[in-house]
Amino acid sequence: MFKHIKDMEYTVHVDRPDPRFANLLLEQFGGPHGELKAAMQYFSQAVGCNNPQIRDMLHDIAAEELSHFEMVGECIAMLLGPTDKVSRDFPAIHMALLSGGPPITNCMGAPWTSAYIETSGDLYTDLASNSTAELRAKLIYERLLQQTDDAGVKDMVRFLLSREESHNFSFMQAIETLKGTGTDANFRDSEFSKKYMNLSTGVGDSRGPWNQGNGIQYEECPNEKYGGPAQYGKDRGADSKGEVGPGYNDKTRNNPQYTQPKPITPNVPGQENQMH
Repeated sequence: MFKHIKDMEYTVHVDRPDPRFANLLLEQFGGPHGELKAAMQYFSQAVGCNNPQIRDMLHDIAAEELSHFEMVGECIAMLLGPTDKVSRDFPAIHMALLSGGPPITNCMGAPWTSAYIETSGDLYTDLASNSTAELRAKLIYERLLQQTDDAGVKDMVRFLLSREESHNFSFMQAIETLKGTGTDANFRDSEFSKKYMNLSTGVGDSRGPWNQGNGIQYEECPNEKYGGPAQYGKDRGADSKGEVGPGYNDKTRNNPQYTQPKPITPNVPGQENQMH
C-alpha cells in the first residue's frame, strides 16, 4: 500500500522564478540518473529480491526516491513561474507550451524511458549498479549547484546531494554482506582472472594496486605470450585446468596457421571427364 503524505521530506523554497534553471533541473526529474529512474530501479529490484533484509532496504530507498521526485518536480514548477503568458524567448518554452509544469524528460527534452532501469537479478551486481547510480546523481547535483544563486534552491539541492551519499553508503555496506556470492563468487574464473595485460605500451606505463600485488601477474607482452590458437573450447568441467586438451587443432579462420581446405568437386554421373 502506498500513501501520499502531504508533508514533504524537505519543504521546497524558491526565492524567485528562474525558468533557465528549471530546465536544467529536469535532468534530475526525468533524466537517466534522476529520481524517477532511481525509484523505479530500486522497486524493480526489490520485487525480484529473495533476501528479506536487502528487499526491505530497496523498498525504503525506492520510496524515498519517489519523495525526491516530488520535491524536484515541485521546485521546477515554482521556478517556472506563471506560464499563462510567456515571452518568445522564455528559457523553458517547451514546458510552457506542453504542460505548464515539468514533463518527464531530461533537460534536453528526451523523454524518460524504462531503458534507464538496470536490474539483473544478481544482488551483488544490482547493488554495485545502484551505488554507481547514486554517485552519478550526486555528481549532477554538484554541477547544478554551480548554476544557481537561489538560496532556497541551493539548500534543497544540498539536501538531495546528502541523501544520495547516504544511499550510496547503504548500498556499499549491503554489498559487503554479500561478499563471495553472486558475481563475487567463483564464476568459473581461470588463471587469467589474476593477470593484468599491458596493452597500452610506450612512455607512461604505470603501476599501482590495479596491476601489482594481491596475486596479480603483470604481463608485459601478452600478445606474444598468449596470441595464437584458441585456449578455450568445449567445457571440460568446473575443476579443469584448461578448456582445450593436448593436440587440439584449431580449425578456425582466426588461427594464422590454418589453411582453408580446397572445396570438393562433386561427382555427377556422366560428367566425370568434363570437356573444356
